[in-house]
Amino acid sequence: MLYFIIAGVAGFALAASIIALKKIFFELIESSISLTNEVLSKEDESIKQKRLIVALKRILFSLFKTIIAFIIIACATLLPLYLYSLFSKTNFENLDFSSLWFILSLSVGSVIPFFLFKKKKNDDNYSEASKLFHRLILNNYNLSKLLFSFDMKFKKGEKIKEESNFVIVSGLARAGTTSLTDQLFKAGKFSSLDYSNMPLLLAPNLWKKLYNPKNAQLKERKHGDKMMFGLNTIEALEEYFFKVFLNDSFIGDSILTKHDITQEVYEKYLAYQSLIRSDNSHLYLSKNNNLILRYPSLRSLNKDFKAIFLFRNPVEHADSLLNQHLRFSDFQHDDDFIETYMDWLGHHEFGHNQKVFSFDNKPVEIEYDKGTLDYWLSVWLNYYSYLLTLDDSAITLIDYKDYLSNPKDVLIHLQNELKMDFDLSNVKPFNNNKTIDTSGCNKELIDVTQRVYDQLKQKKASF
Repeated sequence: MLYFIIAGVAGFALAASIIALKKIFFELIESSISLTNEVLSKEDESIKQKRLIVALKRILFSLFKTIIAFIIIACATLLPLYLYSLFSKTNFENLDFSSLWFILSLSVGSVIPFFLFKKKKNDDNYSEASKLFHRLILNNYNLSKLLFSFDMKFKKGEKIKEESNFVIVSGLARAGTTSLTDQLFKAGKFSSLDYSNMPLLLAPNLWKKLYNPKNAQLKERKHGDKMMFGLNTIEALEEYFFKVFLNDSFIGDSILTKHDITQEVYEKYLAYQSLIRSDNSHLYLSKNNNLILRYPSLRSLNKDFKAIFLFRNPVEHADSLLNQHLRFSDFQHDDDFIETYMDWLGHHEFGHNQKVFSFDNKPVEIEYDKGTLDYWLSVWLNYYSYLLTLDDSAITLIDYKDYLSNPKDVLIHLQNELKMDFDLSNVKPFNNNKTIDTSGCNKELIDVTQRVYDQLKQKKASF
């Protein structure tokens, strides 16, 4: 009987050591995919060779750690049995490893650690395996490009035409872009990316064959703004396309830089939209707060697409950004996967890895601390001062205040501009009556932002 108890202890040690060392095995998988990613690279051979050497060193180091891990697991598993043989004065070789009771005891013991050390799920419900899968796909751009080409071939027979007419909703974060995009999607014939497309963002059709959730449960998003989301909720996910095909060239340590896109990237962008569109009668719709960085370049290549920019009272807007910055900084402190997730999607609006838009490719110096309202007023001023310099003849400018109080009028206006028929039966006005204390703010900064705000209101769409 004691022998079978010891067998259970050995099973427990086996599973416990595997759980403790699982990160090493995950690292081996990641380094293997990373090496594959570098092999797929089409960069200059000298650059490719250097990166291959780095990737090869990484996988060799991971293999070394994995071998050590296997030795530790083997020792941890065999130690209880070896000690039993010593105390019972039985040769280790003579122990019965084949009996049913031994196998059953070993199995029961190996299951127990998975219950004892079960990690409490966070609010996002991402398991360790799910996080690993996200890293394998989203960290490896060449692999994503390969998946993109596979998806192009996969959907080729469906004859979805590339369409130069599409809709992008943009603005500085917290201007109402998520809400307006969601309302548009529900009202008209649009196709867009949603959370179910993660993490195979560049291969939506291939992934849908494997994973296509229906009627996913809704919950409030982390912003705490009562916006509900689920796996079928559309979100700003297209930025990953530009990160991949521009190789993060516009992302600096503290800034996101204005940039041009080539004809080749533009053509791939239209092809990408055709992968997402479910029907030729549907327009592609996306929310992308980084559009301003490439808007002039994109507009020079396409005169047809609709760009909708939202703006908001600077004090209210800055206060919302400040609150979200503090909120997400706390989240990211508790769970670094949240910051990684936001980095993958090009979301640098707030949190630990917040970055400022640079429209002249130079560092943007803001003299205030990120924990102050003045900092976010400066961020607002930087963004909307530049927006005023753009040719507004092809831009629809919407005041957040108008959208809150008269969302139906806003949608009717967009319906007419897009020459579409919307279902407006579920559109209702919103309320936002928060009072903000600006007594500690720089009065000159508030005055400057107010003047820019007044200029934006002069150019806004009228309803």
